Amino acid sequence: MIGKVIGLVFSPIIFSIAFIAPLIAQSLTALNISFTDVPNILIGLVIGGCLGLMAHFRGSWIWVK
Repeated sequence: MIGKVIGLVFSPIIFSIAFIAPLIAQSLTALNISFTDVPNILIGLVIGGCLGLMAHFRGSWIWVK
């Protein structure tokens, strides 16, 4: 039971949503890049979520396997 909880907390999807998405949003804000009527955090969540899903299904963050 505890192993599944730890596995969920350290999964690629949670990492990408909790770390990569805000990093992308803050980078877009710092570079003054903004799309019409779309908040930067939403763009970060979409990009980070896609990267997390790809890493989850591939089993690795590294592209060459």
